Amino acid sequence: MQRFSSTAGIAIGPILFMLAILGVLAMTMSSSVSSFGTAGVADRVTADVVSQANLIRSKINECNLMYGTNSNGDGWPASDPTDGTLVSALECEADPAGQKSLWSGLRAALLPPPTKGFNAWYYMNAGAEGGRCIWTAPTSSSSGVVAGLTQAATKFSSQEVDYDSSSEDQKFVIFLTPPTGTANAHCAH
Repeated sequence: MQRFSSTAGIAIGPILFMLAILGVLAMTMSSSVSSFGTAGVADRVTADVVSQANLIRSKINECNLMYGTNSNGDGWPASDPTDGTLVSALECEADPAGQKSLWSGLRAALLPPPTKGFNAWYYMNAGAEGGRCIWTAPTSSSSGVVAGLTQAATKFSSQEVDYDSSSEDQKFVIFLTPPTGTANAHCAH
C-alpha cells in the first residue's frame, strides 16, 4: 500500500492564496459598484429635477407674461391656499375656456412624470408677500438622492432655491417670485 507522495498537497497553499485574493477583489468590486450606483442616482436626480423645475417655471412664467398687467401679478395661476396645487392641474385662467390647462391647453407642453422615487411637483401662489414657488420631495432620502438634490441646488441662485441637505424631509423648493414678507410655509423646506 502506497501512501501519498511527499509532494502531494503542495498546490493547496497557492490555491488558497489565489482564492483569498479573489475574495478581496470581489469585495472591492462590489463596493465600487455600489458607489457607481449612488453616483448614477445622483446624476439622474440632478438632471431630472433641474430640467423639470425649469420647464415648470417657464410654463408658469409664460402665463404671467401673457396676462399679467403692470407687474401687478394677476397673470399668475391660482393655487389652493391651504395645500398648494398639483403642477399637473395648473390652469392659465385668462386663456379661452377649454384651453386653460398649462399642459394641454392653448400652448401645450409635455409635463414629464416626476423622477423615479419622487412625489409630484406642487405649486403655491401666496402672492407677493408669501411668494410663489414650486416644490417636490423624494419618497426616501438615500445618499444618491441627497447628493443629486444638493447638486441640483447649485444650478439655481440662492434667491431661487430653498433646500437643506441635512433636513429630514428633503423638500426641494424653487421660487418663481421670492416673498417680500414671510415666506408661505409651503415655500420653505
